[in-house]
Amino acid sequence: MMLVADTAFAANKTAIPSIRWTDGAGSCTFREGDDGRYYYGLSFGDFEVTLAVDRQELEKIPHRSLPMLGVFLTLHYKGGAQFEVQQNRFTLEFVKHFQVVKSSFDPDGLQKRLQDDIDDLTDQVERHDVKKHPEQKEQKETELQARLKDYTEMMDFISTRALRPTTLDASNSSASGWVFFPIRDKWIGPWRKPEQFILRLPVENLIVEFPFLLPPQPGKVLLRKRPEE
Repeated sequence: MMLVADTAFAANKTAIPSIRWTDGAGSCTFREGDDGRYYYGLSFGDFEVTLAVDRQELEKIPHRSLPMLGVFLTLHYKGGAQFEVQQNRFTLEFVKHFQVVKSSFDPDGLQKRLQDDIDDLTDQVERHDVKKHPEQKEQKETELQARLKDYTEMMDFISTRALRPTTLDASNSSASGWVFFPIRDKWIGPWRKPEQFILRLPVENLIVEFPFLLPPQPGKVLLRKRPEE
């Protein structure tokens, strides 16, 4: 059956009841999509939450202008009141890396960080690299434009497709979008196979937990135990 227990929510260290996606539970679903993603669904009360994870997510991280791990979330509210999607309180636990917990990026803050990186990179190339090696001017500028293109594409993606804090009600019952997490930490070393993660998000007075593996392993679509067990 679906596991409901007390767990320490990383953001405030306060014991809050949690509900966990569990393979085979009546309120939990799992499917492999044609788009290369694995979909984990969890229904409880007035809520349905779906987590989508790209099976090649770890391989895609080094190719992003800012290395980070992304997941796609869909939340559906069937109640008659209001529910606040608190995207800023989502966390991701890196189980095999000393159980490091990272909070999700704020989309606006992430875009500002990318813009700052663009400014720093442009300044470094135009004011320093080109002046130091004028004979490489064309090559340096070509490389700069290619990197700037990656940055702007990522900023456009975040602007249009990131999940942002919002309020759900009867007239606006669903929200979906990408959520990104930082991966730079002295305790997060080289990726292991499979990697184990636990995504946590607050839903009213509960913490919803999604354990998942990357890359997914046949017959092992979830973590069977909590790290402390």
